[in-house]
Amino acid sequence: MVLSEHRVENSDHGEANGLPRVSVAVVTYNQRDFLEECLESILRQDYPNIEIVVADDASSDGTREMLLEYAASGRGEFVLRFAAENGGITSNQNVAASACSGKYLSWMAGDDLMLPGKLSKQVAIMENNPDCVICYHDLDVFDSYTGRTIRKHSDIDKPREGDVRTLVRYGCFNGAVSNMVRSDFQPAPAFDARIPIASDWLYWIECLWKGGRIIYIDEVLGRHRRHANNVTSSSSRLPSLKEVQDHLFTCEIVLSRAPQLIGEVNARKAYLMQSLRWIEEGSSYRNYLWASLSYRFRLKTFVGFLLSFVGVKR
Repeated sequence: MVLSEHRVENSDHGEANGLPRVSVAVVTYNQRDFLEECLESILRQDYPNIEIVVADDASSDGTREMLLEYAASGRGEFVLRFAAENGGITSNQNVAASACSGKYLSWMAGDDLMLPGKLSKQVAIMENNPDCVICYHDLDVFDSYTGRTIRKHSDIDKPREGDVRTLVRYGCFNGAVSNMVRSDFQPAPAFDARIPIASDWLYWIECLWKGGRIIYIDEVLGRHRRHANNVTSSSSRLPSLKEVQDHLFTCEIVLSRAPQLIGEVNARKAYLMQSLRWIEEGSSYRNYLWASLSYRFRLKTFVGFLLSFVGVKR
């Protein structure tokens, strides 16, 4: 894939006034209608040492022209990457990661928003906790068309802290656009090209391979937009099959590298199998529960399996 590059620099690449550089990595594809609001939310942050890295995956909606206008405005430091052809989200995330120069990397989707104080609060946590490799926070999940809150991210995914075992066992409990990462702990390449869509889970896991912790800020510091073009499913009852398949493949990659994590891997596989029980209107409901039990026995799952014989599904 051929990329064109555009960089506007207004400061050096190191610390400014004793504050470490933060690279805000924005990945986008045909999101022009939302991208301006996203960029404005970044530019309004009170943290002074930021570079905004935008990787555009060959958008056809005028995104490139708008980004060039932002870069020329002098309102911030922009690093732009334009793909000549669409490579998909994993490829685009790798393009963004490779263009970042900061000590810390803050991930953003082009349709999501930062809330005031986000970057300052995350940098403070990471600077005061040298073992913190990933810092994340709660999110306001909102409907794109009405602007109304649907729920908080923590309403669905219980916030957790811990090491690599925690991330393997419990999956992507850390909402993607809430994360700040210590750049030196990223894998290379950052995202595994074998995983086309849901490659972020393996990325978080690999960031903690060398040690360190993931730490949670119990505060809503970002907004995650839900609309018809979201890559991942918004339903906990009917998850995206492709997303689950990517996560199952991730389990195999993790197990091949760290067989001592078999307990955590099997716990995650059990959850993933159970999550698929409503696929095709629940036609294989019982089979998915049985598959889940083959990885890890849970009484609640076993009861659900037995109840399915009398027509009860829950």
